Amino acid sequence: YLDSLARSEELLTERVGGDIVAFIAESLPGQVMRGVPRAEWRSAGIGDAAVRRAADDNTATRFSRVLERVAAIERIPADGWRLAGDSLYQGSIVMVPAVLRGLVERSGGDVLIGLPDRAVALIIPAALPAAETFGRRVLQEWREAMNPCSREVLRTDGASFAVLEHGRRAPSLLPWLND
Repeated sequence: YLDSLARSEELLTERVGGDIVAFIAESLPGQVMRGVPRAEWRSAGIGDAAVRRAADDNTATRFSRVLERVAAIERIPADGWRLAGDSLYQGSIVMVPAVLRGLVERSGGDVLIGLPDRAVALIIPAALPAAETFGRRVLQEWREAMNPCSREVLRTDGASFAVLEHGRRAPSLLPWLND
């Protein structure tokens, strides 16, 4: 998506996994997000590394309550969690290593993450039975999203990401013929 925008090369980006790309942004009035071009901070004498550190710190602070809530979870819902507390930056949760590690620790293993809308993060422990249909859940939310982000499903161990294969995209009337 970013590659299709005329000035996307001006943004400081980081590929997360699949088609998910994080970029430095700022909030504007009226629930608007704007990617900040490098020229704006470079003209102030600030380097990319300093901006990346500031963005990482800001994102970690923004989601610190999520980490507290994950630690206090008594039970894991059968269909995982739907996080929608931040209408602009909810997807940025994948940029906070402490939150990812907390989810993995609480789940007892890898977790699957979907970011179907910029305001929604879907998360489920990979070991739960409902994880098998998690991709369909992400796809459904992506189709209904006000601000669609990605239909990709990421698997994380708290330190790295892998993209899950989509499998068959078209419905099949006789699925046993595919075997």
